[in-house]
Amino acid sequence: MPGAGPSTGAPSFSDLLSANASDPPSPSPAPAESDEIARMQKELAAYKSERDKVVRNRTSDPPAFQMALPVNDRGYMPYVTADQQKLMDHITDSYLGRPEHEMEKMWAELRANGLTPEQLVRTADYFVNLDGEVVSRAVATGGQRSAQQGSTAWTASNV
Repeated sequence: MPGAGPSTGAPSFSDLLSANASDPPSPSPAPAESDEIARMQKELAAYKSERDKVVRNRTSDPPAFQMALPVNDRGYMPYVTADQQKLMDHITDSYLGRPEHEMEKMWAELRANGLTPEQLVRTADYFVNLDGEVVSRAVATGGQRSAQQGSTAWTASNV
């Protein structure tokens, strides 16, 4: 059947797969960096577990506060540490039940503490992809100092 076979010179799907398979893997983090990443992930998981208990024990269901974190063209967004998440939750919790016009004050307070999405991108030492892989800034940005924003991922915090 004419035109049913692969055209000459054009790569086939299997060629693309084998080409991707031969790409060099991303560099493994140094042991100290791996330990730091594991420590950060453990701290954040412990905080989120405690936070979930607090949220479940509330008598009313406040709306979830959502913050968009920029995702760079490599698929990474800034890794929010346990300390940063605690501070964000503390700030957003303090605005629960307040009138909507006071949300400007909340954002000002987040900004003053370096917790807006743009600030997190500029200051993050580590980044995470949607699969949960945490890597250094150098790996996430391909060695660029500032992460190039490609799109946005939404994270939700139950407040």
